[in-house]
Amino acid sequence: MYMIHLCMRYKNLIIIFILLFSTFVYAEKLHFIPRTVIVLPETSLVKIKWILVPGDKDRPPDVSSENIQFVVDYKNNPLIAYSGKLLFNPLSGYIVKLNQPFKEMICLDNGVLIFSDGRAVYYIDNEKLQKTDIPQASLKQIATLPFNDGRIFKGSGNSLYAVARNSKTGKYEIFLFNPLRKNFNRILVSNKPVNALTGTGSHLFLATGRQIEEFLNDKRRLFYEHPREDILELFYSNEAGVFYKTSHGIGFVKDGNSLEFLQSDNPEVFLKGASMFVFFSNAMAVLEFVNLDDLKNYSFKVLKIVDINKTF
Repeated sequence: MYMIHLCMRYKNLIIIFILLFSTFVYAEKLHFIPRTVIVLPETSLVKIKWILVPGDKDRPPDVSSENIQFVVDYKNNPLIAYSGKLLFNPLSGYIVKLNQPFKEMICLDNGVLIFSDGRAVYYIDNEKLQKTDIPQASLKQIATLPFNDGRIFKGSGNSLYAVARNSKTGKYEIFLFNPLRKNFNRILVSNKPVNALTGTGSHLFLATGRQIEEFLNDKRRLFYEHPREDILELFYSNEAGVFYKTSHGIGFVKDGNSLEFLQSDNPEVFLKGASMFVFFSNAMAVLEFVNLDDLKNYSFKVLKIVDINKTF
């Protein structure tokens, strides 16, 4: 059970603080996610629900935002990776240890977990799962990355991208994975660093600094510029559109404007279709936004985004 406290209305927007009150698990204790604000259009069909409520659940070691990666599998179960070694399902408490460290983890819409160590991409070899006190799994290579120290990114559906800097040219090259040939094909070269990337096929959204650029049909244009913070991650689905994450916010972009509908301290985000899952490591909680595609029906222009550090 959760309680939403409405604290302010202006025009067609509501600012809501998310609080949790449970008489079932926590016996009349009030739990909340600190320093977190959600902003949604008053008439929107967007809903929120807890996947994992805030509480005092036991945490695996090294729980910090710097060591966490977060995805949601095909059954909508949250999966959290710690320090590139452990995979943890906070709902069931299941933990598996991988036999080699990884830097990045993503989950495609078909449910395939992809891992990267900067040199190649892998998946879990379930046939070699060792049943010990902490089950141990092996990673099996799918393909090598075009360059060492490459990064991988998830696009809409099952699009898988890789980005790396070419040390000879100094430029950043972007590749799209071909699942039939199991290799990466170059689709774009950028003079600017690529901090984040998403898209579908050759339709790309790139983040550099505070800017998001769209690349379509060999044309590149400014898609959005954040007024305050660098764009750290990008998310895109055909159903819901383009979303970004900064150090303190998550926003939806439309027509060059944004609605930063969640502000918190570096939450972990996973977009799947019209649903977004947000993991708050400071509260060990997972929240789901459903019907996010409804934000496309609104025309809005946010002239100022409140700095959460000044708000609280």
